[in-house]
Amino acid sequence: MVFLGLIFMYVFLSFDFDADSAEMLYYEDKPVKISLARFSVRKGLRRVLNLLDEFDIKTTFFVPGWVVERYPDLIRMIMDDYHELAMHGYRHEKLDALEYEKEYDIHRRAKEILSRIQGKVFGFRKPYFEISKNTLNILAELGILYDGSLMDSDEPYILQVGNKEIIELPVYTLLDDWILFEEDHRSPKEVLNMWIYELDSAIEEQLNYFCLILHPACIGRASRIRMLRDFILYAKKKHCVFSKGVEIAKKLKIRKQ
Repeated sequence: MVFLGLIFMYVFLSFDFDADSAEMLYYEDKPVKISLARFSVRKGLRRVLNLLDEFDIKTTFFVPGWVVERYPDLIRMIMDDYHELAMHGYRHEKLDALEYEKEYDIHRRAKEILSRIQGKVFGFRKPYFEISKNTLNILAELGILYDGSLMDSDEPYILQVGNKEIIELPVYTLLDDWILFEEDHRSPKEVLNMWIYELDSAIEEQLNYFCLILHPACIGRASRIRMLRDFILYAKKKHCVFSKGVEIAKKLKIRKQ
């Protein structure tokens, strides 16, 4: 089921706040690699939160459970600004390399940790670009409302997982800052023009949803924060509405009923 009939273009300005979870798990002997991830802790997250506050945007931060435990003051900053926390593994694990029992325990543990801070947990996004054949079944069993991992549509839709449903908020690699900046080494001006072109195309196609995947360790660099501010200003001129993942998912759920 596609996400039809809404008046506005909903922009999901989503953030993956990984901190140094994956680096401390997989690359503990690489100080420079760890330092790149820790930029989000020292600088990036605060810049992101300041920018969101400037425009009164409330959105979703996908956060590994380990990060919640290790950086409680930073998580409190996110919560104090009324953003949503969503699941992102426990230590940003490579889920497709895990057996069912191990993966189930990771998601269960992550949900429990986030629940202590937020209460109910609604969303999940894949860490490390992939899920396993078991992931969606585990999320459905844990009562997760929406997933933000798949790439088979450019509008939200309902996934039937056994006898349960999960709302899919799809993503795409071209709209992921980490790939464009840290892997492809694009300039901020190039990325801004690309994202504006993508947004305009989505509006012309009469889509109701546009999702950016952003990382405080990446987008939090000074020039990129400036670029993101320019994108937000452009989207506002186009009368786009910035929403949390749970808000978008609930709207779709209600419309289906």
